[in-house]
Amino acid sequence: MSVLLTNISELATVHAPSSGRKPGTAMNDLGIIRNAAMLVEERILWVGTQRQAEKRFAAFPGLARYDCGGRAIIPGFVDSHTHIVFAGSRADEFALRLRGVSYQEIAARGGGIMATVRATRAASEEELFVSAQTRIIEALRHGTTTLEVKSGYGLSLEAELKLLRVIERLQRELPVRIVATLLGAHAIPPDAASREDYIEMLCTELIPEVARNGLATFCDVFADVGYFTTAEAERILAAGLDWDLQPKIHADEFADVGAARLAISIGAASADHLLHIAPETIPEFARWRTVATLLPGTAYTLRLPMPPARALIDAGATVALATDCNPGSCRTENMQTIISLATQLAGMTLEEAITAATLHGAAALLREHEIGSLDVGKYADFIVLDSPSVLDLAYHFGTNRVAEVWIGGKRVVSNDVPQIEFPPSSPSP
Repeated sequence: MSVLLTNISELATVHAPSSGRKPGTAMNDLGIIRNAAMLVEERILWVGTQRQAEKRFAAFPGLARYDCGGRAIIPGFVDSHTHIVFAGSRADEFALRLRGVSYQEIAARGGGIMATVRATRAASEEELFVSAQTRIIEALRHGTTTLEVKSGYGLSLEAELKLLRVIERLQRELPVRIVATLLGAHAIPPDAASREDYIEMLCTELIPEVARNGLATFCDVFADVGYFTTAEAERILAAGLDWDLQPKIHADEFADVGAARLAISIGAASADHLLHIAPETIPEFARWRTVATLLPGTAYTLRLPMPPARALIDAGATVALATDCNPGSCRTENMQTIISLATQLAGMTLEEAITAATLHGAAALLREHEIGSLDVGKYADFIVLDSPSVLDLAYHFGTNRVAEVWIGGKRVVSNDVPQIEFPPSSPSP
């Protein structure tokens, strides 16, 4: 059924060119229409001003109308990097880091990724589904309409397939759009016969099994000091490409190992983290389609330098923002928090951050022509804010600025809180 949304104070369309991307200075153009209206079904049918809508649709008195109450609308957030399916907690590690113990030291003691692997292997599919569902609903309440979900806490053939089956069920049963990524190359598990045996299993058993069953769109590798070398990453990603799994890379988070250069050379959809990217590699992102996905929440949690957002944007890169929601280094589902960190600590303007959290998140998932902006023909995935201005996303921080979330032209979340009724005051004596 068609619905005409009216009385929109600001409609930030994040209008996309035919390329589906807005690198460089174009990230600051949110395509805002003031006093706007929008006609939607599953997809967006028309956008314009309130006055244009009154003229255009006056002859359709039976058309369903929805009054947005003078509030602003932006595209739904596209969170293109999460590890949201896991078991257990690493709050104890967080406390250790506050006392000065590094992420690498914790991992060397048997914590880090392997602590979550042990808990996740021990959990049932139902337990993993229920806990992930809770996190995804939290993300949805805060405005995320599409999110990528990685495996990576199984690190065996059976356990990785278990995680991907959970992700597949989440795709079927939740209203959010979910994109699955195989991250079998998250770390080398200590119970592997050898490093070579584990990589061989990834390339010849796990990747083919995932592809044959349609369990993932992307293949990801953690290429960094202490994890996988760039040569190993290239081998794994090439095996993924042989089975039509598109490459992604956790790149240069802890050191410059050349992972960003590998991402560009292999045609990865995105290179993520980039905290220690070599300065000479930054201009290369403007010449190729690989998206630079920044995860400021992880830098904040680990007390590392912020990613070089300003240098990448000024060089003309397609820059995206994502949560990296995970139990160890960034325990948040909230893209509004990521926008706040990006603007306050990573040098981005609010307009750049919104573009990075919507349209360019879609580009990092190779879906920029379907989602990420409010252009005619795209899916009607959008957020109704609780204020008349998009500025409140960063200005009024630390609270949920989302009033409603719509996906595919249907309202799936309403955060409107009923007015609290206080008892009448007693008269003063």
